[in-house]
Amino acid sequence: MIALSRRRPVSITLFAVLFFAGALISFAEGMLSLADQQIGLQQAYPAFTWTRDAVIVWQSAWLSIALIPIGMVWLSAVRFARWMVTIMAVPKLLGLATLAAQGWAVIASVSPLWLTASLLGPLAVALLFTPASHRWFAHRGEDDPAVFA
Repeated sequence: MIALSRRRPVSITLFAVLFFAGALISFAEGMLSLADQQIGLQQAYPAFTWTRDAVIVWQSAWLSIALIPIGMVWLSAVRFARWMVTIMAVPKLLGLATLAAQGWAVIASVSPLWLTASLLGPLAVALLFTPASHRWFAHRGEDDPAVFA
């Protein structure tokens, strides 16, 4: 773990904020539409009986899972995390491209929360490929003098 006293580049901090905001917005949308989420999960995973409580646990788990890459990047500068979140962002980008190809009428029918969360993820990932981020990942192993103070 990198010392908390070490300054993070703005791009790394913005990644953490935007990525968490996207996850939090997705969580909020899921919590605001528990009945719809329950129906969708029941269709996607029919072998499991989706109660309201199970849907809440599902939504909470996904919010918790979003903290893993944030910690890997912001706390430890794990290079693998950059590629992991990039691969995770590809389906979102494909979904957004498909949505954009269908026109404004379809875009207007999509939940604004879903659209916002879907846009924040790839935007956050793009911040991991800035020059400052490259330096952050390259120098993750240096000793921080503040650790020994």
